[in-house]
Amino acid sequence: MSFRYSSTARTLIVFGNLMNHYYDNVNPSQIDSLVDEAKFKEATWRK
Repeated sequence: MSFRYSSTARTLIVFGNLMNHYYDNVNPSQIDSLVDEAKFKEATWRK
């Protein structure tokens, strides 16, 4: 999984295998936990 963070717009986009995860109004200290949350969502997603 990769991610892109825009510090001006404070948005985080996590690119997963099944879907992309978009987060708005994100602080830089929250990036690691949100990437982990996206990994968990990908792992539990039903196909």
